[in-house]
Amino acid sequence: MKKILLLLVLLSPAIVLAQEKSDEPVDVETNEQTEPKKKAIDRHKESVDTQIQRASGWVDKFFADPNYEAETATSLIRIRPEFYYRKEQGAKGKLKVGLKFALPNLGRKTSLVIGSDDTIDSWGDNSDDSEGEPIIGLQFFGKSTRRWNTSLSAGVKFNEFAGFIGPRVRYLAPMGKNKSFRFTQAVRYQTNGYWNTISRLDLNFILGGRFFFRQTFDGRWRGERSDDEGFRTRVSSIFTQRLQSTAGLQYDFSTIFHTRPDTHVDRYVLSVRYRKRTSRDWLYYEIVPLISFDHDYDYKFNPGIRLRVEVFYGAKSTAGFSKHRAEDTEDFRW
Repeated sequence: MKKILLLLVLLSPAIVLAQEKSDEPVDVETNEQTEPKKKAIDRHKESVDTQIQRASGWVDKFFADPNYEAETATSLIRIRPEFYYRKEQGAKGKLKVGLKFALPNLGRKTSLVIGSDDTIDSWGDNSDDSEGEPIIGLQFFGKSTRRWNTSLSAGVKFNEFAGFIGPRVRYLAPMGKNKSFRFTQAVRYQTNGYWNTISRLDLNFILGGRFFFRQTFDGRWRGERSDDEGFRTRVSSIFTQRLQSTAGLQYDFSTIFHTRPDTHVDRYVLSVRYRKRTSRDWLYYEIVPLISFDHDYDYKFNPGIRLRVEVFYGAKSTAGFSKHRAEDTEDFRW
């Protein structure tokens, strides 16, 4: 009995050490034990890696980039009346309504999407000819990390009635403290025999405390329009200035190419986009003066303006769709 007690005394430090080690948090992906508190150098590395991602996220959220919204399983209703005037095209108005509902019974990993399909049809805000094709469908989200986001969409489109299904993958990675790149690839098959593909590369740069620059290369193929447009490519240089937490400016120069009926520049567009959130965090408005030179009008000087109001229900604001842990204040800092 004495020998057993003596053995337990001798082994007790090892038992305690093993117990302490087993209580350390474990990384479920690598199955490796991690320290409860990161060393100063690790915290600094994480800050460097996430700073550019937070800046990019603020720009995408505040200016309501369709690509950002395509990565969130939130509930949101958007109502967007718009007015355009272009010297060559005249005046026209539009009303877009989009609904997105997270389905809690499916682990908040699935969203019901109804309304305008800006992720496939829209060129963003450097063009006023987006149809915002109406759809109804489901979006199933896969595993999401800071770098990866994956989803699968399936549903029905109504302009040219057809079912569709296809995946979307996004990869984002920092390149030092002030630079990052993001690549997005989406593919859809439609039951009418057409394919749609979208390939987009964003190069992001922080230029000081309030300035952000993005170079975008966006290539698209739409089977329904392949005979008239072929492969469409947009190259955009976008400079963002954060005026305050509720207002921002974007200076955008875009060139849009088509490959059908021959390879040519379809449009040059230069715009200045002022976006303001009102005292109501669900109400935004935009004023966008722009100049374009269009192939359809022999590249004549074509000035215009776009006025837009956006009303959101369900999320507090576009800046609050999906706050990352690093965003520790309502007023974003980068």
